[in-house]
Amino acid sequence: MGGFSKFIIYNVVVYIIYWIIDHIFTFLNLYSSKKLGQDLLVMPTDSDLKLIIINIILSAILGFIVMRWIERKLI
Repeated sequence: MGGFSKFIIYNVVVYIIYWIIDHIFTFLNLYSSKKLGQDLLVMPTDSDLKLIIINIILSAILGFIVMRWIERKLI
């Protein structure tokens, strides 16, 4: 796999993982407002920002693990 294709696949994988974790947080009602992320007038609170940062970190780490798994399977 070339560098550019790895970059694209990694970003798609991270986005999908981020989307899944975000839906889990929304399902568990962890965010302060249901309109968060859908309405530009809703500002996130400090706890919302912490959840978003946790989601970003988890998505990046899990994306890296998935990419390593994909590379092993393709080689």
